[in-house]
Amino acid sequence: MKSISTLTLLLLLVCFSSFAQDETILLRPEAGKEYFYRFTDSEYIADENGEKRTELIKQKTLRIQFPNVKPENKELLRVKVIENKAEKPLDDPRGINDYMFPYFESTYFGIRNDNFYEELLCGIDFQFEFDGKTGTVNLYNRPDVLLKVREILRGKEFDEEDIAHYTNEFNEKGIPELTKRLNSIFSIPKDFQREINDNEKFATSINSKNEYSEISAKRLEREVGLNSLDIVYNADENFLKSFNTIKIDSVGRNTWFLRNPDQRLYREVDIRLLRRKNISENRFTISGHIKNPKYKKVTLAVLQDPFGYELKEKSVFLDENNSFSIETEFNHRGIVLLQFGNTNQSRELPIFWIYAEPGGQIQLNDNGEQFLENVEFTGDFSKAAQMLFEYQEQFDFNEKYNLESMFWFSVSSKIGEKNFRAAILNHQSFLDSYKKEVDEAAFKFVSHEVKMNLLAGAMFYLRRDEGLLPSLFPISEKRDVQVYDDFVEKHSVNQFYNSFGMFSRFAVFQYVTFKMSNTIEVQKIDNIVLDPFSIRYGFLYHYDFPLVLELAKVVLSGHAYYSCTAEILLSIKANMGDERSKNEKIKQKQIDEYCDLLMRLCNDKELTTAIATLYEKNKAWEDVAYVPSNKFLNPAGEDVYFNDFLGEKPTVFYITQRWGNERYYFDELAEENPDINFVMVMEGSIFKEWQDYMSRAEPIAQQLFLENSETDFRDIFEKQSGYFIIYDKDGVRFAFADNPLDAKNYAKQSLQPKKKELNKSQLQIIIVVLLSILTILIIGLLLWKWRVRQQFRKEEQKRRLRELELTAIRSQMNPHFLFNSLNSVQNLVQQNKGREAHLYLSDFAGMIRKVLNNSEKEEVSLAEELEMVRQYLNLEKLRFDFDFEIFVDDQIDAHNTQIPSMLLQPFVENAILHGLQNRNGEKHLKIEVKKKDAFVVITITDNGIGRKAAKEMQQQKNGKGTKLMKERLNILQQKQGEKYKLTTTDLEEGTLVEIVLPEEK
Repeated sequence: MKSISTLTLLLLLVCFSSFAQDETILLRPEAGKEYFYRFTDSEYIADENGEKRTELIKQKTLRIQFPNVKPENKELLRVKVIENKAEKPLDDPRGINDYMFPYFESTYFGIRNDNFYEELLCGIDFQFEFDGKTGTVNLYNRPDVLLKVREILRGKEFDEEDIAHYTNEFNEKGIPELTKRLNSIFSIPKDFQREINDNEKFATSINSKNEYSEISAKRLEREVGLNSLDIVYNADENFLKSFNTIKIDSVGRNTWFLRNPDQRLYREVDIRLLRRKNISENRFTISGHIKNPKYKKVTLAVLQDPFGYELKEKSVFLDENNSFSIETEFNHRGIVLLQFGNTNQSRELPIFWIYAEPGGQIQLNDNGEQFLENVEFTGDFSKAAQMLFEYQEQFDFNEKYNLESMFWFSVSSKIGEKNFRAAILNHQSFLDSYKKEVDEAAFKFVSHEVKMNLLAGAMFYLRRDEGLLPSLFPISEKRDVQVYDDFVEKHSVNQFYNSFGMFSRFAVFQYVTFKMSNTIEVQKIDNIVLDPFSIRYGFLYHYDFPLVLELAKVVLSGHAYYSCTAEILLSIKANMGDERSKNEKIKQKQIDEYCDLLMRLCNDKELTTAIATLYEKNKAWEDVAYVPSNKFLNPAGEDVYFNDFLGEKPTVFYITQRWGNERYYFDELAEENPDINFVMVMEGSIFKEWQDYMSRAEPIAQQLFLENSETDFRDIFEKQSGYFIIYDKDGVRFAFADNPLDAKNYAKQSLQPKKKELNKSQLQIIIVVLLSILTILIIGLLLWKWRVRQQFRKEEQKRRLRELELTAIRSQMNPHFLFNSLNSVQNLVQQNKGREAHLYLSDFAGMIRKVLNNSEKEEVSLAEELEMVRQYLNLEKLRFDFDFEIFVDDQIDAHNTQIPSMLLQPFVENAILHGLQNRNGEKHLKIEVKKKDAFVVITITDNGIGRKAAKEMQQQKNGKGTKLMKERLNILQQKQGEKYKLTTTDLEEGTLVEIVLPEEK
């Protein structure tokens, strides 16, 4: 620690005084800068000796940009969540929730968690307005954010109810949580200041180291509450470097999982600045000077796609001063490759690994007397570049491969097992020697890529020694593989994976293949090749891809799994031919389902957009009339299109990245078959180089060139290289082929005339007439059959309805009711109440007549039905003491409103016999008839004992009358095409029956 100047001490004392006086320390972002902050919330159990078990880790990384441009004179922060994870390290296997890349399962949308808003945070671009006076932020583009949330949810195929729910949850939980995180960066919370003001409980200190000020406080005793606080910030440039608090939770709430009384539950909050740099364009520039060059051509290769490991190449030639400069699009930090020499040649060429970031500029200078004898790097992250160069030099990795095969270098016999083994054993000590010199984030990325590169090689060596691929890579000598076994065992692909690391991407494929070879005990004999070759090489994936994806899901997580899955699926789709067998159609359907699920689950917009673009391009090729509309160049530099070759004779397009592949044989075919167009299509970044090559080659076949600085073969074709597309003379695609001979044969087949037919026009007329007659007969037969079936259905409905009505009558005329009614008359006669007995018999006879009369009708007026029910209730009142009332809405004309006959009596009888009869106290029955829209709603309400109690008293019979009435209403609905509805609801006291009928006049 350097000495602290008087001015610095005064500033620190003022800050600490403010801190102790419960005043917030305010910080502010710098215009034109972007900040990467990682927020880590962890819970762990620890004892007095410091031994701890981490139970839970939540990690969120934010990219915060503060542009120079201020719209509407507002200070706006552009914020994006670039990482969002939760982990349970003690789970076996380790529990991981990656909210950017959720667990891949088709039932996912049915088992969403309460914190689903965490996933939605990953797919949104936020704008927060910054208030410099208070150090706080507020969401500026809330309406746009919520609209985007709804759009994302619709894309995931949520229904409207769920969309509303989760949008509201995001607004109430997600946005406040993110706002709180941002506020904690720009203002130190007051809550902690109050706790540490008690100097008797805390040891506090202030320090200055380089440009940073540090405030720390540590509780002297191990007590519940705040345990420690550490704040490191730059007072001059007003930004927070780190913020850490540790709290001890209450013991009483957590003793269920504590192992002994000395343990405590700790909750730690850590905020850490990962990177602070200028906002820059997504470009990267490398320039340099070579004193004594061996090659004139320089090629820069970068990884741009969010999946796969295909490299975008851009080449230049050294100028007259032996200098060069290459600028390319570059969106994510990573390792780029710089190669000297002609990449279309197969010999090994010198190649450099260089760490780069968007907006970076780096210079390579070679001032040695021999080529690449004295290489030095300057510019952005030059130390990281120098470290990689020295690593390659030390372990002899520089001149053993070219860009076409660079991913196989670590298994190449030309490197030598000795050098590779030395790299595995000594790479860590080499990396550690540069740790203090290289930027922390760059060092971590580079170290991980080095390990992933070695992992890929170690796994391949192990597979070779197990004899899985002896024919491709024969083993020259017996070797001790324990070093490789130990290295693979100790290093996890998931632990060291970089999303945009080219070696990470390749190691993932090797890892899945390695796990597959160690897991599968039985396989088909023809499935020898297990490697998922990239689209570039044009090979089919020779294994059961659903099995591979399921295995990958077990061993990979996050971006590694999604990237691997996307590459496998699109590789298979690209290699499917025109003639699809049933098996291929099934496989195509599986691919479509996997791709659809992947794009709905994934919350990484860049990845899903890239997948969707390639997927749609591949689907376009399913149309045989599809012809690419991209512009190409001929050797004269003129613009040429595929359509220019179509329309007169068949055309064979040979798509290749290697300018010399099959060239001479292709020319021979063009010379021998003048009736066919033979066109060789190549790509590159320097048209003049290709033009010079063409002038030397003197080709016979026609030649096309695609300048791939913006668009390359992968953006246009299903495969990137080594295949043929055949169009017939009418411009319709006839076939694909994998070799020139098959391509020529397909083109010849397209020229063969179709077999001539005698009296073709007459035959066509006869066929049309016969087909017309047959069609008319079939339509007539179908119409007759349909009418017969409809008539039969109507008759069957009438017959069944009649049976139901008669059965309903029998069920309604309860024998107990008749017997009890006659007993009541007998009792009245014995009591010399002749008048009452006469009235009772008169009412009873009238009701019986109405029942018999209405049973003959399908519908009766509402007034008639209610009158019959009223008579029935009056008779039952003589047997049981209860009150009833009937209410009809004034809007209903009871005399002109038709309802099904004998509709209400079964439900009224149920209410009396099973509800009111067994009730003590006041008994009441209410019938209401109301109008609701175009429907009549009838409710029957009683305050009886309810259905449950009646069932317990064994008074609930088989409910046949009610069941028959439900079936009767269903038949009426089928017959008349109108809606009938019957519902029964249990009340706190009694039961409510609701019948909904269409209003009929």
